[in-house]
Amino acid sequence: MPGLKKPFEGLRVADFAWVGVGPLVSKYLADHGAEVIRIESMTYPETLRRVGPFVDDTPGVDNSGYYANFNSSKLCMSVDLKHARGPELVKRLIAKCDVVTESFTPGTMARFGLDYASLRQVRPDLVMISMPLYGQTGPWADYMGYGHVLQAAAGINHLTGWPDGPPIGTGVAYTDFLVPHLAATALIAALDYRRRTGVGQYIDFGQMEAAVHGLGTALLDWTVNGHEQMRMGNRDPEAAPHGCYRCRDGRYLVIGCATEKHWEAFKAALGRPEWCDLERMRRRWQRLNEQHEIDRHIQAWLDAVTVDPSRPEEVVEDAPDVPADWRFTTDEVLAHFQKFGVPAGVVQSPEAMRADPQLAHRGHYWFLEHPTMGLRCYDGPAFRLSETPAVLSKAAPLLGEDNEYVYRELIGLAEEEFIELLADGAME
Repeated sequence: MPGLKKPFEGLRVADFAWVGVGPLVSKYLADHGAEVIRIESMTYPETLRRVGPFVDDTPGVDNSGYYANFNSSKLCMSVDLKHARGPELVKRLIAKCDVVTESFTPGTMARFGLDYASLRQVRPDLVMISMPLYGQTGPWADYMGYGHVLQAAAGINHLTGWPDGPPIGTGVAYTDFLVPHLAATALIAALDYRRRTGVGQYIDFGQMEAAVHGLGTALLDWTVNGHEQMRMGNRDPEAAPHGCYRCRDGRYLVIGCATEKHWEAFKAALGRPEWCDLERMRRRWQRLNEQHEIDRHIQAWLDAVTVDPSRPEEVVEDAPDVPADWRFTTDEVLAHFQKFGVPAGVVQSPEAMRADPQLAHRGHYWFLEHPTMGLRCYDGPAFRLSETPAVLSKAAPLLGEDNEYVYRELIGLAEEEFIELLADGAME
């Protein structure tokens, strides 16, 4: 719409979604100008409000950093949907909304009379997206769970771990950070359709189907070739060396050479040791069969050239023949490899990520003042729109923080009715 300062300015969203996927979808809209209203309950707080890390290790519904990071730029109303007037009040709000997001198990919204067919009666051009784990239909539709369950069900864990061990999950709920991109794309497409036609839409979004996109070529390899891809640890079927190696200070360096050009750069970075020119190392397909030996040589080289700042004079015996002045910190050895054109990176800790110069340059981190948690750091979006970049307009809301605005101004309750419903528990 012409004249808007932000892409979604003027759009209002009623956000019922919980935990990770749903709130991240609506966060894209909120950070780009939409008015997103979290609809929650004091009698059964949103799950993520009850999950740490908590500021000062003090649990509380308004003290969760996890919740706060997923819900910046939003408002929050509290309502008890089991109260006699709860669903009616919500419908009165949705009549003034453009979008409804929810991620409950199928049938939950319908039990409160808040399914799409019912909500279209109060807002005919409504766009609604439902985001349960397995969609609205099928034998698994009623199953509940979170991202760690989903990544197993979607086959991702089958590919993570070591060849001689069981499947190992990722350190975070990986699908929670993959699925929202696809859900947001579907939602924005429906909004564009409404802009062009005036017609709303219902989006039946199954998180499992979105998560399958994280499998890479595994499904294609099976359907086309009958080949079952398996766990490979830090290996790669097309690259050698490809691994994660320990430096003397306990940090880890990742190296991945996928082409002959990478391999030549790698040899130069190591000072062209003799083992690199052995006949069995000449071609990539040969090196794929020699990765254990390659790993051994790389680890010995790193043991010789990297230093532990706490023990700078320590000498490694039986070290490979390297120049005497080749002594690097982990960051310096990374710079050394990259100078030669070797694909490499350091495994970053949370502390290092917070101080990362690239993220600082990109303005990734935002600092927002929260009513109870104080000034805290928030993640910005992963993209920048050239004309209308995102703005994290406020910290995440307290539970029920915006009740007066929502109930009085948007729903239109008179002061007496507002106080009466407050006293009667409708807003708990």
